[in-house]
Amino acid sequence: TVPIVLANGFVAAAHPELLGYQGRLIIDLYDPIAFENFELFRPHPFAARQAQAERDVALLRALIGRGDHFLCATERQRDLYMGALLALGRLSPDLIDVDPLLQHLIAVVPFGVSDEPPLASGQPALVGVLDDLGPHHQIILWSGGLWDWMDPQTLVRAMPKVRASVPQARLVFLAGRHPGAVAEMTTPVATRQLAADLGLLGQGVHFYDDWVPYERRADFLLEATVMVSLHRDHLETRYAAVRSRVLDHFWVGRPSVLSAGDAAAELVEKHQAGEVVPVGDVDAVAKALIRLLIDQQRLEVYSANARMIAQGLRWSQIVQPVVAICGVSRAANSISSDEKRVEQMEDRLQSIIRERNELIKALETQWPITLPADVSLPTQRLRRWLTQRITGWTEHALAQVANAQREFNATVVNLMYRVASSFDEQVRQSQIQFGTFHSQFQIYQHNVAHHLTSLTQQLAELRPQVQTLQQELRLAQQELQKTQQELQTTRQELQEILLKLQMARDTLPPLHQHVIDLEQQMLDIQATLSLVADRLSRISTNDHKS
Repeated sequence: TVPIVLANGFVAAAHPELLGYQGRLIIDLYDPIAFENFELFRPHPFAARQAQAERDVALLRALIGRGDHFLCATERQRDLYMGALLALGRLSPDLIDVDPLLQHLIAVVPFGVSDEPPLASGQPALVGVLDDLGPHHQIILWSGGLWDWMDPQTLVRAMPKVRASVPQARLVFLAGRHPGAVAEMTTPVATRQLAADLGLLGQGVHFYDDWVPYERRADFLLEATVMVSLHRDHLETRYAAVRSRVLDHFWVGRPSVLSAGDAAAELVEKHQAGEVVPVGDVDAVAKALIRLLIDQQRLEVYSANARMIAQGLRWSQIVQPVVAICGVSRAANSISSDEKRVEQMEDRLQSIIRERNELIKALETQWPITLPADVSLPTQRLRRWLTQRITGWTEHALAQVANAQREFNATVVNLMYRVASSFDEQVRQSQIQFGTFHSQFQIYQHNVAHHLTSLTQQLAELRPQVQTLQQELRLAQQELQKTQQELQTTRQELQEILLKLQMARDTLPPLHQHVIDLEQQMLDIQATLSLVADRLSRISTNDHKS
């Protein structure tokens, strides 16, 4: 049997040849990537946003046009994709007759939780690792990424009120950078800056900057008292799956504080597994956290309900629709709209060929011409007269006409054979060329989409580097201007020194003249000393004589 392939849009974008796979293909539409990119690319120029949106729509159209079966995460998503299937001609009366609710065409399969209960490994996670975080603190944990479509800033703004009522409360963001090829987000920097502006960074609000390995997440989750996941109000929120971070809240049995409006909030509100607050409402977030942190009985009830939700979302249970789909034979619902059009064209072509063959058979039976053996004339008298007057040349002429007509008819039949054979060959070649062209076009289309996505990601990765280089260039230009100013000042000072030296050289007598004058003065001094010594000698002599 041909293997069944299960893939999502990210795989199909990277490997567009997958859409040409001849076996059964299950497409996972868990992530509404088009809505997600509306928010992710919001800071980008409009042309880049428009190009990304066109690529996302083209990929979604290709996935829905090719898939034999589809998976989605929520009933809300199922309604969304059902509309897309209808618009692309994938829904038909014969399909509805076989599967009225289309359960085998598109099934709801959310992300699941492990069948095994969470167990701490004993390795330190947050307590004792981050400063100002000890065993006596109540940890409010943001356990997922700081994506641009989330709203961690509202949580930070609520923390002063929370700490005023619950001094031992501490907020921790698991803020490690995603190890994969994910575009740079603005939210992590903005959230950290807000905490610093409020004087909470490292003093009530903490950021764990390493990416937590998936197998170690239980160590971090089990140290928390309350979990929080807040979002903004947009299409990504409305059609998002129950986020895996919220599923982890259920898995470890911790109550959640969630923004209203998405499938996770509906689940928490229905089963009373936490508090649901209006989008962007700082006071509501603060009040919900304070209630959970000071009301131990409420905390325990919500925790037990969270664990009950997790029991119904174990992987062993939620994959059953996939098992059912794999057991369904490939029926009419798995044929894409393009394939249906090809089938209709093929049916029409076969009808034309059948009509052509019937006409050829008719020609084959009708082309021989034979003259009747006896021509019955109205009267015997006329027959005798004609027999006497018409000689054998008439029969000869008629035979020649009949032979010519037979040859002509045979030629027409042979020509029809040749035309039919040529037509059949052209049809076969056209089918081969059409199939080749269609496959090549799909591969080309998805290759283009993949390359454009790759270039966009590369551009997003290069943009921070370019901004850094631009900033360094501006600093270098400032340093250069400063150096030029200092050089100009030094040049002016040097010119002033040279001018002073010139003035000094013009004002003072030459050095050698000073030397000559000095030597002369020394000679004069020596002479004077000699005179003084001579006089002293004389005076001394006179004294002795006296």
